Amino acid sequence: MKPFLTISRPSLKNYSFFVTFVIVVGLCDTVNAQKITINTGGSLVLNGTVSLVINNAAFQNNGTFAAGASTVVFAGSTDTTTAYVGGNTTSTFNNLSVIKSAYGVALKSKAIVANVLTVNGGNLYADSNLTLKSDENLTARVAPVAATSQIIGKATVQRYIPGKRAWRLMTAPVTSSNTIYNTWQDRGADNPGIGLLVTGPNPTGASGNGLDISAQNSVSMKTWNYSTQALVNVLNTKVPISAGNTGSADNTGYFIFIRGDRNPANTCTCTFTNTTVSSIGTLQTGTQTFPASSVAGKYTLIGNPYASPVNFENLTRNNLVKRFYVWDPSLNITGGYVSMDDVDGTGNWLQSVPSAQTTDIQSGQAFFVETLAAGTASISFNESSKSVNRSNVGFRPMGVPSGLIRTTLYLLNADNTTTLADGTFVQFNNKFSSGLDRNDALKFGNTNENLSIVRNTTSLAAERRPELTVNDTIYFKLTTTSQRAYQFVFDASNMQQPGMVGYLLDSYLGTSTLVSLDGKTTVKFSINAAAASAATNRFKIVFKTTTVLPVTFTSVKAYQQNTAIAVDWNVENEINMVKYDVEKSADGSTFTYVNTTNVSGTSNANNTYSWLDVKPTQGVNYYRIKSYDITGDVKYSVIVKATMAAGTSGYSIYPNPVTTNVINLVMTNQPAGKYQVQLTNAIGQVILVKDIQFQGGTRTQALNTVSKLTAGVYQLEISGRDNTHETQKVIVD
Repeated sequence: MKPFLTISRPSLKNYSFFVTFVIVVGLCDTVNAQKITINTGGSLVLNGTVSLVINNAAFQNNGTFAAGASTVVFAGSTDTTTAYVGGNTTSTFNNLSVIKSAYGVALKSKAIVANVLTVNGGNLYADSNLTLKSDENLTARVAPVAATSQIIGKATVQRYIPGKRAWRLMTAPVTSSNTIYNTWQDRGADNPGIGLLVTGPNPTGASGNGLDISAQNSVSMKTWNYSTQALVNVLNTKVPISAGNTGSADNTGYFIFIRGDRNPANTCTCTFTNTTVSSIGTLQTGTQTFPASSVAGKYTLIGNPYASPVNFENLTRNNLVKRFYVWDPSLNITGGYVSMDDVDGTGNWLQSVPSAQTTDIQSGQAFFVETLAAGTASISFNESSKSVNRSNVGFRPMGVPSGLIRTTLYLLNADNTTTLADGTFVQFNNKFSSGLDRNDALKFGNTNENLSIVRNTTSLAAERRPELTVNDTIYFKLTTTSQRAYQFVFDASNMQQPGMVGYLLDSYLGTSTLVSLDGKTTVKFSINAAAASAATNRFKIVFKTTTVLPVTFTSVKAYQQNTAIAVDWNVENEINMVKYDVEKSADGSTFTYVNTTNVSGTSNANNTYSWLDVKPTQGVNYYRIKSYDITGDVKYSVIVKATMAAGTSGYSIYPNPVTTNVINLVMTNQPAGKYQVQLTNAIGQVILVKDIQFQGGTRTQALNTVSKLTAGVYQLEISGRDNTHETQKVIVD
């Protein structure tokens, strides 16, 4: 039987046993040997998060190496002739670290890193044998590289792309690169799950311009010209995938439509697959500085130069707006732009569209930046900019500032499910200008539906303006629609002002829909064959003062009262009022009727009304008051909310004070059985004794005192079936 591991050293001593113990049991120690060899037919298995430290030694793999969740560390100071990875079998490492105090480690055979590559001392000689792996679970990253270290020679950087026919903003995180054809197109091969098709007019394939054939030969790959501020078609893929070879910010950003792997069937709109693309070149380390447009308000497409995520907050911006645009392929049918910004420097990043995108730019991801003012502009990446947060989303949750209304557009499908299509937001604060400036984010056009805000004929993805005032209007522009059903969701936060309401005006239907200024409002609509239904300016939100409610409702509030929620509203000037309905909602947008209260006054005097929700749902409950006047006109109050904690149970009196000869005892989440109640006055006299046969759950028991009680404070004692006693104070007016 062949040994699974051999250590070559003049004196073996007990190292074979010692290394086996370290690997299997999971301890961490140092192997001092000239060479660790896995013999042909043998295997080395590292269980758990074990660290194998190879000090001044080589790693020779001729058998099977199972890395698990381990870290293999090369340490010491000996020359690279004895510090290398070799053998006739590819070695796949989970974490590979080089921390040599001198010289380095050479990869003399194929080596794959699945998780983290660390070069924090000495050099790593890749020699075209290094692959940074990417799959549906994990994408390898290069940790910050020490200033005294280098990664020398070419490497392969993979990028896994989940299956969806969509556009993406991508880059190859290498310099001195191979061609587009030899990398992303996998040299024209058709291997399942590998590479992608790049199409365009007049394709001549391997012998010519490298373009692949499709039914329409439509352009599927573009790059950006920041002089003309336009995407430019890529009509030849026999060119380097990265524009430069200096090792300093040589990356090119691409806007590319990905159907899946190179299977020709993927040119059909009905098919798509997962795929993995590979970029081949030299890994870039150290500071990487990209020049940006020197013209104010112009955009530059930047490719993340590192084979690692970076945090945009940690990049050095020179004359650039604190904002970036990415393309989220999960939006709509083929993706859509998302702007991320923190223009007021609060650390509160806002998205134009709800998206899984964060401030982390992934390995292989490209993004747009905007020049702030005329003059030199640039963006710099440093090793300290790198992030540990990896995601496959490009191929959550920040706090929301005061005065924000977000509008999200969904495709409303036949089965009543929705598909996120696009979105915008408006932020209100007096520190913002009413005119257009760098705080406002221009709209980047999607390939499908486009929703934007129009200000001074300019389409915006995000607008910032002063605090809300009467007659403020949000003008929407909706383009690239089709004849189908859609849905708006308006999500407002901290927008409420006394007497202020918002209405969505639909010029096609001629309707006016109330939009909540504190919560969500859902509005469904459709586009049909009528040209007016697809008018780009069909919708707008207008903010107004109400004609009746500002002087009628002086306050509306909801709050937990024992095991129930009390809804109170104060009104004045009821001369023309008939009744009030209480409406309830679980989500703040869809309300249902729960109670009617008739008007008790017909004068300018103040009146107070209450209603007790004895069956609130756990969590947040929303309420609004609907008023009716003698003309039949209907108005709504502001929306209020109250939270009911889980597992609430007990007793309460409602209303309290009591104004009639009936005391309403609310029993919430109580077991079935026989109960007795006893009412006593302030001097201890028993006024009422009554037995209750309770059916269990939450119910209201009416206790009739026959005649109205004298004003004062009373005690109501409830005795339960388990000999429990509880007392409620009853106030009689």
